[in-house]
Amino acid sequence: MKQRLRFLLTLFLLLILIFVAQKVVFMLYNASMAEGAPFLTCVAALWHGLRLDIATACYLVIIPTIVVLLSGFVRLPLRRILVPYYVLIALLFTLAFAVDTVLYSYWGAKPDANDLIYAAQPKEMLAGLPVWFTILGFIVVGLLVWGCTMLLRWTTPKEIPPIQRNPKFFIFHFSFFILSSGFIFLGMRGGLSESTANPSYAYFSSHPFCNHSALNPTFNMFHSLFKMQDLAKEFDMMPEEEVDALLGEIFEPDATLADTVLRIERPNIILVIWEGGGSGMVGNDTVAPNLQRLRQEGLYFSHAYANNYRTDRGLVSILSGWLGLPTTTLMKRPDLCRNLPSIASSLKAEGYHTTMTFGGDIDYTNMRMYFLETGFTEANGGETFPKELYSSAWGVPDEYTLTPERLVKQSSVPFFSAVLTLSSHEPWEVDYHRLSDERQNAFAYTDSCLGVFVDGLKASPLWDSLLIIVVPDHGATYLEGQSSADVRVSEIPILWLGGALARTGEVDAMVSQSDIAATLLAQMHLDITPFVFSRNVFGTKFAERKPFATHAVKNRLNYITPDGTDSYDCVSHTLESANAADQRFIEALLQRIYKTSAALSSR
Repeated sequence: MKQRLRFLLTLFLLLILIFVAQKVVFMLYNASMAEGAPFLTCVAALWHGLRLDIATACYLVIIPTIVVLLSGFVRLPLRRILVPYYVLIALLFTLAFAVDTVLYSYWGAKPDANDLIYAAQPKEMLAGLPVWFTILGFIVVGLLVWGCTMLLRWTTPKEIPPIQRNPKFFIFHFSFFILSSGFIFLGMRGGLSESTANPSYAYFSSHPFCNHSALNPTFNMFHSLFKMQDLAKEFDMMPEEEVDALLGEIFEPDATLADTVLRIERPNIILVIWEGGGSGMVGNDTVAPNLQRLRQEGLYFSHAYANNYRTDRGLVSILSGWLGLPTTTLMKRPDLCRNLPSIASSLKAEGYHTTMTFGGDIDYTNMRMYFLETGFTEANGGETFPKELYSSAWGVPDEYTLTPERLVKQSSVPFFSAVLTLSSHEPWEVDYHRLSDERQNAFAYTDSCLGVFVDGLKASPLWDSLLIIVVPDHGATYLEGQSSADVRVSEIPILWLGGALARTGEVDAMVSQSDIAATLLAQMHLDITPFVFSRNVFGTKFAERKPFATHAVKNRLNYITPDGTDSYDCVSHTLESANAADQRFIEALLQRIYKTSAALSSR
């Protein structure tokens, strides 16, 4: 048994060492891309990439573990069986490493499975490379595959004698491998956290090069392979000329202002993203008295809608001004979401310090990767809080994240701080007991935290230069048996507060989460052209354009206008009302959203 354990551990550790060595070579080869990245931060990439190295190694030792399990019952020539497998995996992780290392210097981004399309045209793919470089590349890859195979072969005994034919030994043998399988599964999963292993695990720095260096190329390649979806073909239903005619100028950038609502051009900004805070739940004094009180003091958008039904999708709509996709989430597609525009990147370019805070697992659904790739200097998750503050299944309660100490940056440059709350999420565990309904009580708790937070800032010198934006990530069901696809769930409050406002009152225009980006940046006289789906609500042309909102749920797009709502089934391609004009408009809109999203991978 010791010999079997020693073999598997040695094989596992050797794979880890190979992956670490790949990172070192990657950083040395692409050292010119590391401009501005501190040396110690680059070194730290080796540590931060370890979780994905472990996950990848766990996948690769599954076959040897099975072979060793069988060797307990029958004499097997381990080397003869496993060496062909070693050749295969060595070829896979060497090719992934070589392509990753060489192409990174040209692309400045990690190649993934979406780039396999080029492999179907090897002549064109290699056309830009000198012949000598191509030949040298094949030689180097061949030598690396041979060298890795020999190392893995070296760890493998020629054979291991079967265990004694004694029931006690068989029980021990099975118990050992069940335990081993458990550890392998945990390693593949990435641990016991809410999130499963994903590229976001490797992201830790505001320097993209350091994050990319930490990301295991083999894991990245295979992870993206299962996330691939040809978005350009998903809703390809009409000529582009017809799409242009149907949509007209709805999304044409309109930076001119019919109404100036900011008193100062460069305010400090705090964005509070309220978990599930839909109007059906928090639009009353019983659950959210503070929100109702504050709406009288700020600029309140009374006809606002969420673009999506899940947090990962809502974040992209709010921060990147993107419309919801009913069949997928961009946040799980690093090749796409890294090229999204964002409020953070626009403000960072203007000298703002940009910070994202979440009291839970910030790697969940690739959030950390999305935040750092789209302009946030810092992405602080639950790991930045003291462990004793964890008092719910999701992480740190809102009273510890909604604080000036966390969100206000005392510096000579303006700041943009975003925070995603979590306490108003099932299982509704809060140390607050005002309402008997545990669900309503959880939302009431977040509302109380919001009230304390805003009132504290009012009394500070910062208030005069501050803009606070409160918006939910998505709506919440609030009726018995209500589905998240119910269009009423998409109704949300959007509230602007702070001394930076030039006026207060109610805005009754029909708006969406995705409109926040263009509306805010236009008020600051910044470029809004990258935000191709975000509309400037205070623009001179907004009122004359078609008023509508969309709410994407699983395989369905809710279409909302002042005349009512309708729902488009993305599987059967039918509209509930059978209104032909509305159906063509929705299909044109879906085609535009999906083709524009697909084009992000080529930027």
